[in-house]
Amino acid sequence: MSRTPGADRYARLTSTDLLFLRLESEAWPCHFGGLAVLDGPGLFEDSGQLRFEEIRDRLDGRLTRVPELRRRVHFPGLLRGRPLWVDDDHFDITHHVRTATVESPGDGAGLLRAAAQLYDRPLDRQRPLWELWLLTGLEGNRVGVLLKLHHAVADGLGAVAIMGSLFELEANRAEPAHAQWVPEPTPRARHLLADNLSNKARSVGRAVAILAHPSRVVNAVTAFAAMTRGYFGKRAAVGNSLNQPVRAGRLVRHIRLDLATMKEVAHAHGGKVNDVVLALWAGGLRRLLVSRGEPVDGVEIITGMATTLRTDTASGTIDNRVGTMVLPLPVCEAAVQSRLDQIVETTREAKEMQHPAATMGYLAGLAATPIGKYFTAHQTASNTIVTNVIGPPVPVYLLGARVLEVLPIIELVGNIGLTLAAFSYAGEMFMVVTADATAFPDVNILMDGMERDWHTLTSGPRPA
Repeated sequence: MSRTPGADRYARLTSTDLLFLRLESEAWPCHFGGLAVLDGPGLFEDSGQLRFEEIRDRLDGRLTRVPELRRRVHFPGLLRGRPLWVDDDHFDITHHVRTATVESPGDGAGLLRAAAQLYDRPLDRQRPLWELWLLTGLEGNRVGVLLKLHHAVADGLGAVAIMGSLFELEANRAEPAHAQWVPEPTPRARHLLADNLSNKARSVGRAVAILAHPSRVVNAVTAFAAMTRGYFGKRAAVGNSLNQPVRAGRLVRHIRLDLATMKEVAHAHGGKVNDVVLALWAGGLRRLLVSRGEPVDGVEIITGMATTLRTDTASGTIDNRVGTMVLPLPVCEAAVQSRLDQIVETTREAKEMQHPAATMGYLAGLAATPIGKYFTAHQTASNTIVTNVIGPPVPVYLLGARVLEVLPIIELVGNIGLTLAAFSYAGEMFMVVTADATAFPDVNILMDGMERDWHTLTSGPRPA
């Protein structure tokens, strides 16, 4: 929840925050999720019942660490400026922390189905834009925890910061003092009007200052042209089944890899872990397209790659500081080793040539126009989306229960119904695919392709 530059008095939503509110619909809920699996015997009574009310009360006490979770969006009306974050004076934790049961036999597949169904429901904009679901019925006294967080509130690293506030590094860490929370009043209309006029005057002043220096105008236009070429110069691969209108209904699948081994593979090819992620993703996409009888010879799939714009000093903030790069993935290359080498070179060049912040700003501005949703539904710049988030390097705990897995679930909008989120946690990498259930009922084929390529990178060729 960052403040608009020059508007420090109120927490106005940024253009990136508004992007996700403007694009949202019943079929395109713009929240993302984090599904944690807890080793949870200590969370149950002797009778086997979840200590739900106690857990909810303890989580309520921890919200003092994350005041952003008690704020809602306020739409101030005509001439009063952008929407802003205000304290919810009717905040009630019971609206946000809930429980559900996973169907028998309570295995991993059932947990993913339950999480996908809960994830599919849009958040209530009249309240703070988050929910946390405790999922019982799992084998082995485990508990699932699904956090739904609107992308207007935070990006992936912001979600990690929230997790750091609600979770802890020790199993028996003392609870924080339960301080009484007093909401700040919503700003009056006349104050918002004055603030908006002041912001507009500053914007005009900045524009005049830029126009007074022609070289700045030329540099800005040149940068915008370079960004446009970088994002829109390469058209997404056409003639395949990847870009279809996103409908309601999600499938979630994942594979779990050893992070140290990924680093060894990456270094052997002169690249980074993210390059290995992309090479495996491309292999899964190749296998999916081949299984559908679609051509892969000479084909490059274009993926949008989320990148952080955070500085080291902003690493713990909760807001949106995300940019976008576009990368061609050579699905035409069958050999994963050669594919990885190509991707290492491609990503190196993209980092030098592209401007992730400018691209995101362009997309946010487009979303504010009447054609924003139409463009998103018919865009031809990207086939898929990938994000890679660095999570805690050591185990964390929630209410004394160790977190065993963390699986990010990413929103689907427009005509991009297939995303990959890579999340590192406690020495492992969780690669999680979120798919449109209608367009990709065969997503397991993609997952199998990723696993086969991983086996090849680490153990040599795998029999068909």
